[in-house]
Amino acid sequence: MNIIKLTLVQVVISITLLACTPSNSDKIITEVLTTESPIQNIDNWTVELKELSDDNYKYNPDISIRHKKAESITYSNLKLNRNSDETFNFSFIPENSIDTITLESIALMEWLPTVCEKVKQDEYLTKIAIINQEWNRHQVKFTEGNFSISGDNPNKVKRVDLARNCLNAYLWEIITYAEEDGVLKPYYHGWFDFPHNLYGELFEERNTIEYTKYKAPLEQWNDPENNSVNLSKLRSIVSEFEAEFQNLNNSEYPLAGERKKKYPNIVYPKNTTTMEDFLTDSTLFATFSPPGFYNPEDPRHTKLSLLKNPNTVNYRTLTNGLFEIEVDYFNTDSSTTTKLFISGLNKGDIPTLAVEDVNKGWKNSMGFGNHTFYETYEHCLTHSSLNSEYFSILTDENNKWLDSHFVGIDGPLLHWDENEEGLLHLWVLAFERHAFVGHYTIKVG
Repeated sequence: MNIIKLTLVQVVISITLLACTPSNSDKIITEVLTTESPIQNIDNWTVELKELSDDNYKYNPDISIRHKKAESITYSNLKLNRNSDETFNFSFIPENSIDTITLESIALMEWLPTVCEKVKQDEYLTKIAIINQEWNRHQVKFTEGNFSISGDNPNKVKRVDLARNCLNAYLWEIITYAEEDGVLKPYYHGWFDFPHNLYGELFEERNTIEYTKYKAPLEQWNDPENNSVNLSKLRSIVSEFEAEFQNLNNSEYPLAGERKKKYPNIVYPKNTTTMEDFLTDSTLFATFSPPGFYNPEDPRHTKLSLLKNPNTVNYRTLTNGLFEIEVDYFNTDSSTTTKLFISGLNKGDIPTLAVEDVNKGWKNSMGFGNHTFYETYEHCLTHSSLNSEYFSILTDENNKWLDSHFVGIDGPLLHWDENEEGLLHLWVLAFERHAFVGHYTIKVG
């Protein structure tokens, strides 16, 4: 393997405050970093790890549930090296007395925006597939046995998460969880800038597409055009029917788990858990801003009125035993239709649950071939984005693509009803998964 010597003398990074879409205000946060790095070869990198104090991240949803030692834990940097088999090792180096954490032989390609072969045949689908994968968080959890700690692990770290967050390219995170009083709690959260040249190199290896073609929109959140989506290139329909469904948007959703800790980041409406209340264009959520924190002071606007009136639901059987759900919403003000497609679904992947356990359901983001939210490393490897049949998109009545972030949703959550066979629960996750903004039961069998 060729070795290239690189010298990094000074790096100045100016970060513009964004949401998981462009910012809604003119406020700018600029951070200047000066870093000196030793000469290193192309297979080894050292990058700075950064933490955000409570003063800098006063809306952190983990503050109320984190480990009591969380504020005292600091790491200085991440050492990243490439192995001969093209896997990677991540070593997180402590700044104080805590122990070094290492993730070994990681198949890092699964974190890179990926285009499957059938999408590659269409230039527009390729573009929105790549951008949607970068714009949606991919967080993978490593449980005990999938990471190592150099010392005696006195604070009982039992889970390590590696995330490519949903902002522009290069912004990544590490989150660790330690046991306290028999409960696993957030213990450390650090942010790092993934090596830029390496990101572009891996992108090209993964997709056989020049990174420069998509570099600007991935770095700068340039919105794709609202062109027509050729659905026939995405799946083959075996049979279909209009399904009986019930709209439960007037019900309250369970305020538990992620929804509970993110509840304070709902800017408007306040003090409600009724989904119907969110289905207006007045709804505001906290944005997600670089390097990766929630900011309700620069709220994200929505167009959730488009999802107020679910009119019909179509159920389709696809090849390979998969299925698809299409929900059509009729806008009475404009006499237009908005369509939500959730496709490439495997019945066996969807759990059977009670409604109050909804947060344990199968959940995924909007886009093409995306990994599910908060999956295990084992699940990540066995559900590669290279051959994923999954996609979920919003379109207008002419099948023109709509930006789901602009509308204000993040993706679907599904589970089977525990009491009635063949009854599917579809929940719609709001922007940044702050709330649920839709719940329907659909008879599919």
